Amino acid sequence: MTLVTKVSAETSRRSVWADPDFRRLWRASTISLFGTNVGELALPLLAILTLAASPLQLGLLRGAQFLPFLLMTLPLGVLVDRAAKRPLMVLSDLGRFLLVGAIPVLIWAGVREIGIVLVLVFLSGCLTVLYQLADFAILPTLVTEELIVDANGKLSASASANEIAGGGAGGVIVQLLTAPVAVFVDAVTYLLSAMSLRRITARDTIGIASRNGSAMSDALEGLSAAVRSRFIRPLIGEAATFNFFNEFFVIGLLLVATRDLGLGPAVIGAVFVAGGIGSFAGAWFGARVTRRFGYGRVLLVTMLVGNGAPLGVVLIRGGRTAALMVLVTVFILMGVGIGIANVHAVSLRQTAVADEMRSRVNAGYRLFTWGALPLGAVVGGAVAAGSGARTAMLVGAAGIALATSWVAFSAIPRLESIRGAREDSTTDLAAGDLPGRDGGAGSVG
Repeated sequence: MTLVTKVSAETSRRSVWADPDFRRLWRASTISLFGTNVGELALPLLAILTLAASPLQLGLLRGAQFLPFLLMTLPLGVLVDRAAKRPLMVLSDLGRFLLVGAIPVLIWAGVREIGIVLVLVFLSGCLTVLYQLADFAILPTLVTEELIVDANGKLSASASANEIAGGGAGGVIVQLLTAPVAVFVDAVTYLLSAMSLRRITARDTIGIASRNGSAMSDALEGLSAAVRSRFIRPLIGEAATFNFFNEFFVIGLLLVATRDLGLGPAVIGAVFVAGGIGSFAGAWFGARVTRRFGYGRVLLVTMLVGNGAPLGVVLIRGGRTAALMVLVTVFILMGVGIGIANVHAVSLRQTAVADEMRSRVNAGYRLFTWGALPLGAVVGGAVAAGSGARTAMLVGAAGIALATSWVAFSAIPRLESIRGAREDSTTDLAAGDLPGRDGGAGSVG
């Protein structure tokens, strides 16, 4: 069985908006990401304000949220490669609606055990792994290679806009209606996303079920390809380092903001909105910068800006107004730099991988990068509990800045265009560097 893609003869078409299936995917992504950004702020605030969680418990909560990326990424990556993506995404959304929705319902019923919340968050995280792996793989089957950067740019811009709307709305909802209400809003968006995904008509199955290899060998093949690629390997190192130390940074920042500076949920939401504004601007104008300065160079420079910005928290010394100005500036710079860098990094990962291996290689990538999140959350929570929230925040900022070195000393900065990665990977295949590749790929993801 072969990959059935929806390839348009109109390769000169300038925008993906003309494709109804892309619009449905974009709509589902936009709705669910709005809820996710609401929940990203609401869940830790629920733990801090409603459940009176300790710093260590806050770390365990974020660890439970991301532990599935360490445990489930490889097996679910094989499943995604062997099945149609859209049904998996729909089932994931419906499951997350029920699991996330159960958290506020239990709290309203008087059940306020942090252990139950941890279990529900973990199970929801397993479905998030499945959804994101399928989401990464489905886009190149809906649009042509010529339009994939455009498609990813629009999805990224939408994600950034949702950081603005979702982060701000999350803070306001928690402030006015309590954290459980905000978490319930997050749950409902998954149901709305599933309704939009069900309307996608294009076939997206990548059929490898007839291969002789076992599921484990397929998973290991994808992991090996990810590690051997001279373009994907440094992205793995950068993302894993960033994610590990970002948990220190976020846990420390939330505790400092709420307990040391006395900032309310709405104000904290405004800080996240600032990051979303920067990220939206970066995603929207990033392609123009790339055309002028070159793909790899732009990726490196924007990573330097985005990953270096958290160091600005060392300037937080005195009153709330000055601290708030520092935080807003830090998050805007992070948003701009990371917004541009993420679009380029995802595009590079998709371009350097053959169609029939995309999900498995992405699973290997996420095993390392997202697997670092629960480890960082638990260790970051322990550091905050033992050495103080400010120490955890500063250690996190320093670690995030160091993450860029993986890309700086790699082959990526020398890439003039993303097409160079696809052509280079074909050469690697001939040399036996990437098992299972056939030289073709999409872009972005």
